[in-house]
Amino acid sequence: MSETQEHQETAVQQLRRVRDQLNREIEATSGQALLDQIHGHRFTTPFLQRLASKAASKAEASKAASSSR
Repeated sequence: MSETQEHQETAVQQLRRVRDQLNREIEATSGQALLDQIHGHRFTTPFLQRLASKAASKAEASKAASSSR
């Protein structure tokens, strides 16, 4: 195996480790805390900011609909 392929595998392993860590942290965080974080964070691009705003709005609408039942 070439040195480049070994580095690529290491990079993939690092990305997987970071992804798994983020997933654990997200699962351990309450829904309201996640929404607060989304609302408080300013993303680097307008596109990401719009995506986050839409996701937060949908989550709040879903929460409101489920609590009114």
